[in-house]
Amino acid sequence: MRIEPFSIERWFGRYEFTARYNIAESCVKPFTLSELAELCGTDVLRGDRPIGLGYTDSRGLADLREEIAKMYPGRGPENVLVTTGAIEANFLAFAALLGPGDIVISEFPAYQQLYEVPRSQGAEVRLWRLAEEKSFRPDISELEELVGQGAKMIVINHPHNPTGAAIDAGSMAAVCEIAEQRGAVLLSDEVYRGLSLSDAVASPSAQRFSDDVVSVGSMSKAYGLSGLRIGWIVGPEEIIEKCWVLRDYTSICPAGPSQLLALAALRNSEKVLARSRSIARKNFAILDQWVSANSELVSYAPPREGVVAFVKYAADVPSLEIATELVTEDGVLVVPGSCFEMEGYLRIGFGGDTATLETGLDLLAKRLASRT
Repeated sequence: MRIEPFSIERWFGRYEFTARYNIAESCVKPFTLSELAELCGTDVLRGDRPIGLGYTDSRGLADLREEIAKMYPGRGPENVLVTTGAIEANFLAFAALLGPGDIVISEFPAYQQLYEVPRSQGAEVRLWRLAEEKSFRPDISELEELVGQGAKMIVINHPHNPTGAAIDAGSMAAVCEIAEQRGAVLLSDEVYRGLSLSDAVASPSAQRFSDDVVSVGSMSKAYGLSGLRIGWIVGPEEIIEKCWVLRDYTSICPAGPSQLLALAALRNSEKVLARSRSIARKNFAILDQWVSANSELVSYAPPREGVVAFVKYAADVPSLEIATELVTEDGVLVVPGSCFEMEGYLRIGFGGDTATLETGLDLLAKRLASRT
């Protein structure tokens, strides 16, 4: 398998754990084990059915699959495969469903995996470009032009990374209809679902509109439990079966203790997501005020969901150069737009510690001012 380096993961690998002010992360501030236990009101690793430290059912614990299925009306545990993070979920779906010569439509900009893995399998990837002047919302008429005849898969990601753009119910229904009409599989990466920045906005799951789609979810983003490395695939039984067979060659099964923690969090999802939304909305207000106060330096299409923003800067400097200066000289980590093949942008994560965000943004403004 020949594949391009994963730009954002290489960037994080170099600086993620050494930067003093990390405002690059795409997740909500992680729970500690004691915080999760307090919120759930129980010792989450000593439940009514303790699990040993051996292999588990390679599909995922039955209780966890049942809990995940509850989030998708009409689906049962047979429609769920628990994976080692959403990244394994996406990888398995691509490996199970795609081959050389297949045509794949992928939103762009996007998390690199969503178009690079299909390319590595010999697929022809057509980029469905999201435009800033349209607030990075998907244009359905452009999708219709791209799909043509014979497209094997359409890949979408909403709430969107790196822009935070939402998708409304009408647009999601239209995407599902196009996929069904053209005989394409719709893979909908929904890892930020539930993390809305206002009560008026909430991207729906593609599962609401079609039984044929494949949805991917995760405990990492909206749930603040990235270290568990628990994700899932929801879809038709025949696709779940194909992915289950392939995962024998990847992680074999998800970690048992991680699944128990994920189960506890999902059984208390209202409280977990309320915490996440509180952090996200508080910090988004700070980011939004900072953009307004520094309008000569930066601009953006405000994110509607999630905890990332794609900020355009005025300085005529390559994004990797400014981001490298920022982390090596100021201790502030952001993601250069080059990691998304988009120059002139920086991705800022605002789901973490509030004080870190405030200091990081202040130092970022000073660095940009010095280069403008």
